[in-house]
Amino acid sequence: MDSENRVVREMTFNKATLTFPDEVENVFRKKYFSDSIIQVRIAFLLVTILYASFGYLDSRMVPDYAGFFQGIRFYVVVPFLILVMAVSFTTAFQKIWQGLLFISFIVAGLGISIMTTLVPENYAYYAGMMLIFSAGYFFIKLRFFLATIAGWSTLLIFNVGAVFYAHVSSIILINNNFFFVSANLIGMFAAYYIEYYARRDFVLNQALDRQKAAVEAVNKNLEEIVAVRTKELVDAKNKAEQSDKLKSAFLANMSHEIRTPMNGILGFSGLLKEPNLSGEEQQEYIGIIEKSGTRMLNIINDIVDISKIESGLVVVDIAESNINEQMEFIYNFFQPEVVKKGIAFSYTETLTAKEATIKTDREKFFAILTNLVKNAIKFTAQGSIEFGYTLNNATPAMVEFFISDTGIGIPYEKQEMIFERFIQADIFDRNAYQGAGLGLSISKAYAEMLGGKIWVESEEGRGSKFYFTIPYVGVNERKTAIINDDSADDTKNQLQNLCILVAEDDETSDMLLARVIKSRSNEVFHSKTGFEAVEICRNNPGIDLILMDIRMPGMKGHEATREIRKFNQKVIIVAQTAYGLSGDRDRAIEAGCNDYISKPVSKEDLMMIIHKYFPMRK
Repeated sequence: MDSENRVVREMTFNKATLTFPDEVENVFRKKYFSDSIIQVRIAFLLVTILYASFGYLDSRMVPDYAGFFQGIRFYVVVPFLILVMAVSFTTAFQKIWQGLLFISFIVAGLGISIMTTLVPENYAYYAGMMLIFSAGYFFIKLRFFLATIAGWSTLLIFNVGAVFYAHVSSIILINNNFFFVSANLIGMFAAYYIEYYARRDFVLNQALDRQKAAVEAVNKNLEEIVAVRTKELVDAKNKAEQSDKLKSAFLANMSHEIRTPMNGILGFSGLLKEPNLSGEEQQEYIGIIEKSGTRMLNIINDIVDISKIESGLVVVDIAESNINEQMEFIYNFFQPEVVKKGIAFSYTETLTAKEATIKTDREKFFAILTNLVKNAIKFTAQGSIEFGYTLNNATPAMVEFFISDTGIGIPYEKQEMIFERFIQADIFDRNAYQGAGLGLSISKAYAEMLGGKIWVESEEGRGSKFYFTIPYVGVNERKTAIINDDSADDTKNQLQNLCILVAEDDETSDMLLARVIKSRSNEVFHSKTGFEAVEICRNNPGIDLILMDIRMPGMKGHEATREIRKFNQKVIIVAQTAYGLSGDRDRAIEAGCNDYISKPVSKEDLMMIIHKYFPMRK
């Protein structure tokens, strides 16, 4: 285990393109080609057959375009795929195979993009687009970097045709893009890890070969050394086999988790087109679509978080934080959901307000506690849920948190496994409980980053009790946690009377934010550029909150925030961006923002941040 971890840590590669140094890369590519060639041919054969077979739909479903579509299929795409497959049997294929696979992805994607653009309301052709994405990212062994470029290029081609040629309606375009962007993101991250694990196994196998050679060279009389080396080889082999099983479980799990919400989104989007729907039915269908979209977004967020953790890009930001206030907020936030399920819900705190102000990473602590409480609610159908903490004054002093429930419990033999990545697929009833199995792994990583640990005590059928610790580092003086001026009139803190500036150049996003905050604000200003945001804020010093888009034409959100901070230090500025990558939050805070939220912005998350800085007073 230690030997394998050391080899993986010392593995030198470009984290963006997943390439080794030249000499190692050449060896890997030869091995990767020899391991992949059979799968490439089979995948091309199947894709070619499917691409051609779907041609019968053209004349049945879109007779007006049947001739054109079949021309694309049988005179362009299918012949090109057959040509590539034929070339795969030549000696020259090894040198150009990745380039040909890349072009195949683009050609096939361009063909189905044209068809989808011309008949945007015919969802049958989206299956063809998913066939191309699935083949490009998962099956034809195209490397991650090239697959990502091809996938997003295909999506770009689709959007250009839909906007400038077919003039597809905004609703259909947004719905389609939500589907295809999500599929691209999932495919991109999955392709990244598929190639990463292939390269890791390559490095491990090379290390195994070197170790085996060293063992064979050892003197036969050194039996103890031989035994030690043999044990290391066996452990490494078992770990490699386990890695393969986890990859298979991951792909199967992701397939289920993606297809299920996609089925809800596409299915109920289609049902919304049916005439004579009642208002109640429409709201029910819309609610299902929103729920499915949220589920898919949660999967993407978990994969992004795991990617950041494994890439070593997560930074610990130690600052003052009051754990009592955070626990109270979590209790108030989840109470309506728990009450709806008929479960008793309570929390306990043992430190005074002053003692509860400690130095830790507020966001990571909040993420751990929130995730464990959400799990307790998710797996508890009746009974009670309680959370709280105690102070352990040992050296070093630690705050020990607990989350107890009367839910389904965890079998004893599985209790250590639940903190591993993607393990949930093999433990829980997948039909009853949704999720990618990443939440506890993320919580474990965060707890260890903060200097603590996490564990569980559980009895199957009787409930679970999760624990985690963080160091107790007190502060000499407690600072005010709320930025608002307490001397102001109480109505200042009422959400319904806030004066808000929405700085957003995207019309749809601006409309969404305006609708969300409409009933909770007294006055709303709008700006489409950073320059406008600065001027509006300068001319209206009474603005309480700015929702600042980071990517705007002209002056960007970061620059606009710096300009505003030159004359207004009190206004609360919340950065919003569609990127959500590692370091975005730190850059926003450094520019002068108070907080950060990533798109798509949910009403609950936005209200959580507003309540954080503008708490309701009785």
